[in-house]
Amino acid sequence: MDMDGDWPLPRPTTLFKFNRRPAGSSLSQANSVASTFSSLATPVVAEAVQRARDLATKSDAEGFHQLRVAFRKLRALYWAYSPYLGEEATAHATEEFKRLAALAGGTRDWDIAGDLLQAAQESGASIELLVAAAREKRAQAVVHSQTMIKSDAVEAFLNDVLLRAQTTLQSSCNDLPIRAFARKRVRLAQRALQKRSRRAVRSDAACEEDLHDVRKAGKKLRYLLEFFQPVIKGGHDRTIRELTSVQNKLGLFNDIAASENLIRSASFNEVPPQVVQESLQWLEKQKFRRMRAASRRVRNIAG
Repeated sequence: MDMDGDWPLPRPTTLFKFNRRPAGSSLSQANSVASTFSSLATPVVAEAVQRARDLATKSDAEGFHQLRVAFRKLRALYWAYSPYLGEEATAHATEEFKRLAALAGGTRDWDIAGDLLQAAQESGASIELLVAAAREKRAQAVVHSQTMIKSDAVEAFLNDVLLRAQTTLQSSCNDLPIRAFARKRVRLAQRALQKRSRRAVRSDAACEEDLHDVRKAGKKLRYLLEFFQPVIKGGHDRTIRELTSVQNKLGLFNDIAASENLIRSASFNEVPPQVVQESLQWLEKQKFRRMRAASRRVRNIAG
C-alpha cells in the first residue's frame, strides 16, 4: 500500500463528534481490551478531524501543533494495541499518522525557528533579513500544509483505520479484561524510557539523537498513562507531571536543535551567508546550554 498516496475511500458516513473530554475518562475495569480501544481512539480521531477542518481557513500555530499531537497520540495507542492489531496493520496506520504529523509540523517548526531568530535579533545579532525570510518560509509552509492535508481525506482515512482496528480487536480480544493488558503495555513503555535514558547519560555529554529518543519514549509513556490511568492501579498523576516537566526541558532543547537543522537545510536566496552563519552560531550556543539542562533531567530518570 502506498501510504503517501491518496486513500481511495468514500466520504465517511459516520461523523466523529469533537468534544474536549479526555480520552479514557469514561473507562472502567469492566471494559474489554477491544471496547477500550474504541473509547480511547474515538475522541482523538474526532479532534484530529476537527483540527484538519479548521486548517482550511486558519493558520494559527496552536492548531497545527494540536493536530500533530493528535496524530502522535494515535501512534502511541496503535503501538499499545499492536499485539492484537498485527504488525502490518499497525505499521500501515502509524506510518500515515507520522506523515500527516510531519505535514502539520512544517508550519509549527517555522514558528519555533522564527521565535528563536527573533530572540537572537533582540540579543544583538544582526539577522533582520533572516528573520523576515523565516516569516516567508512560514507562510509557504502554511500553504503546503493546507494543500496536502485535506480534511475529507483525513476523515476518510481515520474512519477506515478505526473501523478496521475495531473489527480486528473484536474478533481477537473482545472478552479479555483491560487492566492486565494496560499495565503490561505501560511497563514496556517505562522500560523503554529507562533504557534510552541510561543510554543517553552513559557518557558525560549526551548526543542529540539519544536525547531525542528519550523525548519520544517519554511522550509515549505519558500518553499511555493518560489513556489507561482510570483502569490501572495506583495514582499516576505525579508521574505524568514529572514526565511533562522532563518533556518541557527536552522540548526546549529539541526546539533549538530542530531549528538549527531547519535553517541549515533551507535556502535563503536573499540572505547573505554571513547573516545565516551568525544565526547558526547563536543557536549553537543556546543548544549546548539547553542540552546540559536536558541532560540533568534525563539523569534523574535514568537513576
